[in-house]
Amino acid sequence: MASPFPPLNPLRAFEVAARHMSFTLAADELCVTQGAVSRQVKALEDHLGFQLFQRHPRGLALTQSGRIYAAALTDSFEQISQATDELLAARNETSLTIKGYTTFLNRWLLPRLPDFQIRHPNIKVQFVAASGSVNFDREEADIGIRYGKGHWRGLVSEPVFNDRLTPVCSPRLLEGLGRAPVPSDILAFPLLHLRRRQHDWADWLALAGVEGAEEAETLYLEELAIAYECAISGYGFAIGQIEYLAAELAEGRLIAPFETVLERDIGYHLIVPASRAGISKVEAFRAWMRELRARSGPDELSS
Repeated sequence: MASPFPPLNPLRAFEVAARHMSFTLAADELCVTQGAVSRQVKALEDHLGFQLFQRHPRGLALTQSGRIYAAALTDSFEQISQATDELLAARNETSLTIKGYTTFLNRWLLPRLPDFQIRHPNIKVQFVAASGSVNFDREEADIGIRYGKGHWRGLVSEPVFNDRLTPVCSPRLLEGLGRAPVPSDILAFPLLHLRRRQHDWADWLALAGVEGAEEAETLYLEELAIAYECAISGYGFAIGQIEYLAAELAEGRLIAPFETVLERDIGYHLIVPASRAGISKVEAFRAWMRELRARSGPDELSS
């Protein structure tokens, strides 16, 4: 029968103490007290049935058995450490964490992701959905999605798409109008506002030449996805990000009844720290996103 395996904590305490030839230095490395190291070594000696150290008033000396055992333990712990590093490196190489806005992930990235997974089956993509942008210094994320103009210090950014905004509503909402709608008709219906993007409606109405918006009924919402669901249910008009609404417009659950589209030089960007941009899994995703952008054209509006 195999001998009972010695307890790990005493093994580690002895290996460190033998390496330093000092209980005090071993205690510093292990972040415990000197007494704790001494007790762990004594527990190991009791378990083995013989001494590993000769204890003298001026210090420690390894016994012959202790020297042989310490050398073997040092090799073993180094192998464990190396194996752990290799395991973590392999996991980090095959796990890609992306932090982005909830609506962006759900409506834009997730429907396209199967193509990336087919091309890179060994890279496991994980998402962290949030309303704010990523802080790479404090969060475990490989890639982030950020809204803006694309210039951030210390970050490599690549455009995904810029704002293309136009009002959308349920086709049922305009059934009683009896004619083709014009932009000013929008004021007869509730306008669904997103609190974090309160300029969207004002900018579109100004572009369309619609005045008197202060008289319109308004409903403020916290989540863009909720605004779209309200629009689908017939509660009013939402200001629609065309890139997010391809399915609803194609299926007729929403319509975009006006030709006026607000286009801005601001939008969504893939961001990554400059120091990590060349990591293979990150570069694979960046290249795939560039290809998506290159082959995508403006979506046609359903009317």
